[in-house]
Amino acid sequence: MENINEEANLREYFLKLLSKSEIKVSDEKITQMLKFLGLLYNKNQIMNLTAIRDKKGMLEKHFIDSLLLTKVINDDEKSFIDVGTGAGFPGLVLAIHYPEKKFLLVDSVRKKIEFINEVIKELNLQNVTTSFERSEELIKDKRESFDVALCRGVANLRIILEYMIPFIKVNGRFLPQKLNLNEVEESKNALKILNSKINKTFEFKLPESKDTRIILEIIKLQKTNVKYPRKVGIPVKRPL
Repeated sequence: MENINEEANLREYFLKLLSKSEIKVSDEKITQMLKFLGLLYNKNQIMNLTAIRDKKGMLEKHFIDSLLLTKVINDDEKSFIDVGTGAGFPGLVLAIHYPEKKFLLVDSVRKKIEFINEVIKELNLQNVTTSFERSEELIKDKRESFDVALCRGVANLRIILEYMIPFIKVNGRFLPQKLNLNEVEESKNALKILNSKINKTFEFKLPESKDTRIILEIIKLQKTNVKYPRKVGIPVKRPL
């Protein structure tokens, strides 16, 4: 009985967060996302997937945070890569939301990818593939293959640009999620070298905590020189 009550309370809380954020998600997809939440919560007891320990916190700081991208993603964008996905944010949440779109989720930590694979199997998701290959290796057969690249606060913007821009098609978009705009100024040189520009900045507030969330829209204007990304370690030691 307690479990049923908890599930009902979590669903109600999730619906409240979605409503406050003006995000529409079908009942069936909410059920799948709550299953994902349960798997994440249980696995997080034995393996450090997220610093957030409570389910309500996870719903706001991970699930709603990921779903804010639905306000920015276009219908005609069909292929997505999420690098540094961790426990599957934002990529796995978006894959549940958009079963008609294809997602590749990448993280160099094998245990995180193994967890995501468990969730994919449990939810019977048909539109997600995973990889724990490093970006420098993965790019060899995935260069300029994706409509959209995703990355949630993984590294400094000018470093992550070098890894992400080569993956997207010309006129494709990179939609990094950031907590603030501090890194934009120092990224100008990287944007220029990688034939990209910041086209728009979207700012949102999480519904309960009121924390600010920023999504940058970065557009790729021309092909990327094949020498990027440089070899392992160089983008971090010598950012563009």
